[in-house]
Amino acid sequence: MRPFRPILPYLVAAVVIAGASIALVVTTASSGDGAGGAAPAATRAAPELSPTGRLAYWRQNPAGAFILWAASFDGSNPRPLVTLPPNSSRPFGTRWTGDGRAVGFVTDLGLSVIGVDGARTDLQLPAQIRNAGYRVIDQRWSPSGTKVAATVFRSTDAKADVYFGSLERRELVRAGDLGTAFAAEWISEDEVLVESTTGVLAAVRENGTVRKLFDQRAASPFVEGGRVYFLAGPVTGGSDAGGIFVTSPAVWSVPVAGGEARREDRLGVGGDLRLDGRWPDGRYLVHTRADATQFLSGNGLVAFKSPTVLRRVVVGGDGRSAIGFGGARLVRIDLTRGLTPAENAFAVLLDAVVGADVWVRRGGSG
Repeated sequence: MRPFRPILPYLVAAVVIAGASIALVVTTASSGDGAGGAAPAATRAAPELSPTGRLAYWRQNPAGAFILWAASFDGSNPRPLVTLPPNSSRPFGTRWTGDGRAVGFVTDLGLSVIGVDGARTDLQLPAQIRNAGYRVIDQRWSPSGTKVAATVFRSTDAKADVYFGSLERRELVRAGDLGTAFAAEWISEDEVLVESTTGVLAAVRENGTVRKLFDQRAASPFVEGGRVYFLAGPVTGGSDAGGIFVTSPAVWSVPVAGGEARREDRLGVGGDLRLDGRWPDGRYLVHTRADATQFLSGNGLVAFKSPTVLRRVVVGGDGRSAIGFGGARLVRIDLTRGLTPAENAFAVLLDAVVGADVWVRRGGSG
């Protein structure tokens, strides 16, 4: 052994270094397995969705399962939120909650709400109401995203009613005797707009208190800039789930808190119309009962020059782009190229989607 004594300290040091290296590798690998990967937390975290506008849409995989996706307004940073079993009913009635933090959709029992963090909450329509033939057809969420006004509909007699619910109270409860009524947007955390086949446009509270907004027949409201915009004129519809239309209407508005109404636009268009929103240049987005295609008001009705027929258009919060819904296709509209956009301003954003919706932060132009 004497010849090896001079190199013994070097051998010991080598063994120690090798052991430390092996321990480091084992520790790193163990840490990665426990976290689902060896990437640091900053790398693992999904990119934040846009705080001003978001998309939600479903896609069906080859196995037949529907997957709910969320993305930013421009389609970036997509992430799956929930996957329904292949034998599930086709999802519909997709709506973002008012705060843009969750997506609701209609189920056989009522509503499901999926947070962008994946948390799920189910709200049920009472069994006796479902057994009487009613089904949820639409949902509208309060600004906080905690309360919902759901429209239920019975196809046998075209009866529609409004039910309230919340993330804390999981059962949907009837709003009161409102006639054949449809829920629209919330104007505050306490009141939701409700339109009815009698032509009454009102703000309704959960306790059943009704505040009439306009003395004439009116319907089809939306909220923008502290005012409620709506169509005034003879009302028609309620015979199907398509809602209430107004014949040869004018556009009026009233402050959300109530007050003097003012006429905004005569439109000068015959037929039965619904009001869908406002364009950045002040024109209005409308569609007719005869054709669900989205039009702009102006000299008659102005059709969009999109190669894809659009059924709904929503303007982004910055007014520089819009999203068009064309059946299974989502189209981005570049408004920097003009507010009566030419065909080259339309580009396919997503294809083969189901039941899409868009959220724009309240107070924007969308």
